[in-house]
Amino acid sequence: MLAKICKNNYLRLMARIENNTEQQFASIKADIQSGKISPFYLLFGKEHYYIDKVCDLLMEKALLPEERDFGQIVLYGADVTTQQIISVARQYPMMASRQLVVVKEAQMIKNIEKLYDYYSVMMPTTILVVCYKTPNDPTSSKNVDKRTLFYKEAASKGVVFESNPIKEDKIPFWIERHTSSLGAKIESDAAALLTEACGSDLSKLALEIDKLFKQFSEGQKQIITSEMVEKNVGVSREYNAFELSKAFSSKDSTKIYRITAVFGQNPRRFPIQMTLGALSGHFIKILKYISASKDTNSRQVLAAAVGVPPFFLDEYQMAARNYPLKKCIKAISLLKDYDYRSKSNTRGSATDGELLLELVSKLLNL
Repeated sequence: MLAKICKNNYLRLMARIENNTEQQFASIKADIQSGKISPFYLLFGKEHYYIDKVCDLLMEKALLPEERDFGQIVLYGADVTTQQIISVARQYPMMASRQLVVVKEAQMIKNIEKLYDYYSVMMPTTILVVCYKTPNDPTSSKNVDKRTLFYKEAASKGVVFESNPIKEDKIPFWIERHTSSLGAKIESDAAALLTEACGSDLSKLALEIDKLFKQFSEGQKQIITSEMVEKNVGVSREYNAFELSKAFSSKDSTKIYRITAVFGQNPRRFPIQMTLGALSGHFIKILKYISASKDTNSRQVLAAAVGVPPFFLDEYQMAARNYPLKKCIKAISLLKDYDYRSKSNTRGSATDGELLLELVSKLLNL
């Protein structure tokens, strides 16, 4: 019964991944490409990539090329007021069947909610696009206020699209889907390296993938390898937090000490806090694997519980053997302690490299 519940949770999780930002974007994209364009768009959220993609698509498809010089108006939040936007949006188009009014950086407009006044007299010949980029910072509460009439009425007047960020442990899935949509494949290690280099910044990831595509010659089989990522993205295939985490899974002490030495000699390139964060995340995933594996042996369910693609499960199975429950909890406790020491005076005269070396020695001897 518990395995069935876990499986259902996995299916719901995957549905949420597909059905939220990505699926809504795909639906909006399909409508625009088919010519079904709404008179009003409110695009907002912390994931700026999809906001830009919808806006760019509208600027490409809403008007004919010969109409854009007269019918396309781009305004910037720092330069306009809500009343000025309303005034422009209510104008009749010149030398075009309709006009496209795009408001970029709308988060910089004071009292953006006053755009509600535009709803009372909306021009059928105007497409108004409001791009409101919420700061991509977990500590920031700045956002479109969903309690306002401006927000509540927006969906009934046009399209409201909230672009939410993808969690970092789901980024390899996104990379695979994005690469596949371009007609190519990417190796799992290459996807992990890209995640290591770009984090959860989809705009940066898409840019790097585009750069990698340019490396393919005509007729070449389009598979992005870790060697390509290392050469063109500027991340070391051997010396990175992903490889260090992998080395701990297998308790490969030689590789661990070699990577640690490189990190210690290059503290600016490999900040200790980032390394500790990556290792903490890795051991938490091991802990999740240990917990989930007590109830199910389904690879899909286990992968969902850990938050990794299924092809990484063999590594976590090995890691769970090397760091069973008590050792894993102790490892997480050590990482928390050394994170505190790295940020305080309790480190004494120890350098970041010395702290890291001391920590990995303790982790290997658990």
